[in-house]
Amino acid sequence: MASFRAAIELGADGIEFDVQQTADGRLVVIHDAMLDRTTNGTGHVFETSAAAVGALDAGGWFSEAFADERVPRLDDVLALRDVDFELEFKDYGRALLDSVLDAVDRADVFSRVKFTGWNFPLLGILRSERPEARIGLFSTPRQPWMTASAYERYVLGMAETSPADVAHVYAGGITQRIVEGMHGLGLEAHANDAADSDEMKRAIDAGVDSLSANDVRAAVMMRDSYKD
Repeated sequence: MASFRAAIELGADGIEFDVQQTADGRLVVIHDAMLDRTTNGTGHVFETSAAAVGALDAGGWFSEAFADERVPRLDDVLALRDVDFELEFKDYGRALLDSVLDAVDRADVFSRVKFTGWNFPLLGILRSERPEARIGLFSTPRQPWMTASAYERYVLGMAETSPADVAHVYAGGITQRIVEGMHGLGLEAHANDAADSDEMKRAIDAGVDSLSANDVRAAVMMRDSYKD
């Protein structure tokens, strides 16, 4: 929660996070399927109770200043104000989808959520049952064997046959032709995982509608410089 609040204070328009279910079906915001890397716990999230996950230190690995920071519950994140949410499904199954939608509806933030993930069947079900849902499609980074044309064909072909409203392309590989192709399909183009200011500038110059980056301060400064 500390990182989300800091991003909002810096001026971020939205925050991205991953959602998983605990052993007792509660929704928590955590990146890895395992607890080991980002908490002082061990084992799978889906085999651990919500109470046990909630008792773990999820900040000490990063800095002593964040020791005792807890794994957030989805409800706590959705209670944040004045920011949009990019919610990535990091788990599987019907129960996950139903639980996430229930949490989003209870928080009354459906219009502020973009639903994303690699689970394309789940996103397809979401689109069919909630046509008003805003859905983001992921694409993989450009592979060494891919020419620029091959990568553009892959990205645009995936986007054209997906249930998405927003297509995510790694900032390091996005081009003006890809952005124009997305717009031609009626989709927004999002540059994800911008590594530095050069990638941010390249993506904005290509005409993207939005971008994401770990360096929030640099991203906000870049955004504001283009507003001027």
